[in-house]
Amino acid sequence: MRKLSLIAAAVVALAINFSGAAFAASYPRAIPPDMIGMILTPTGFDGKIYESGQVDIGAVGWFGDWGNKLVLLQRGGFAIKEQFVQNDPNNDKDREDHRCIVGPKREPMSLDVRLLFAMPDHTKPAGKEAILRMGVLGKPKRAKDDQYGGDRVLVLDAASVYFQQVQQQVRGKIRDVCLSYESVDAVFDAVAKNGTPEGFTDKMKKTVGTVLAENNSPLFLVTAIASNVKPDPSVINAIASGQAADKLTEAMQKIDAFIKADQTGQRAYIYKLMMMQAMTAKVGEKGGNNTFFMTDVGVSNGTPIPIR
Repeated sequence: MRKLSLIAAAVVALAINFSGAAFAASYPRAIPPDMIGMILTPTGFDGKIYESGQVDIGAVGWFGDWGNKLVLLQRGGFAIKEQFVQNDPNNDKDREDHRCIVGPKREPMSLDVRLLFAMPDHTKPAGKEAILRMGVLGKPKRAKDDQYGGDRVLVLDAASVYFQQVQQQVRGKIRDVCLSYESVDAVFDAVAKNGTPEGFTDKMKKTVGTVLAENNSPLFLVTAIASNVKPDPSVINAIASGQAADKLTEAMQKIDAFIKADQTGQRAYIYKLMMMQAMTAKVGEKGGNNTFFMTDVGVSNGTPIPIR
């Protein structure tokens, strides 16, 4: 009986020693200068923001991997480029048309919108709350074991908050902005007004900011810049054809007025000869021959034009 008591006492002593060592042990993890940290406990974040340096995340529990984890988040801002192109340049198998549609004629238009975000100021109450919400909304990934002082470290890319929470709404609203213009020409007119409330880029910034506010997003938008605005070739051809037709009509009106101003009819006679010369040259390019019969010259007191 005495022997059993000694064995029990030894077991208790060993348990105390081991537990004491476990509780006394330190489990530091590094927070780089360009990052801040949050500790994720088994029941959620502890509500604190940790500056660069080292932080003790505590020991693991009796169950495997049951313990605190350090979540690292960048200090600096980040940029997102939303592309609206015919095929996704990052996906060779993508054959969908992702371009924006403009106006009632539904003209397709390629477009890039660059969104620049700043990280919240975690030293202020509103910024701290935003950072903690990013920890909940984001999608942290496990860091490499040789980084930041060991395992049980997660790295949260701030851009993942955008992709998880508001990307689809932002893209939808950008499409609405494009559709609100009468035509691609109207879009280019708005691009020329950038820097004013009527500017294309300014309207994009206001629209994206509204989406973030409506979704109570913790992201802080600095600016939105529209670039690489490019209509479909068919739209460009239609615009060019319309402009060419307008110029041709204007030229014809000037020629008509010029000919009618001459009461002698000599200008009309010369113009007809010039047109016949041009038609003859055109047929001659293909090796053909032509014959013209002039029955309505109608020039009184006309002066013969020498032919070289």
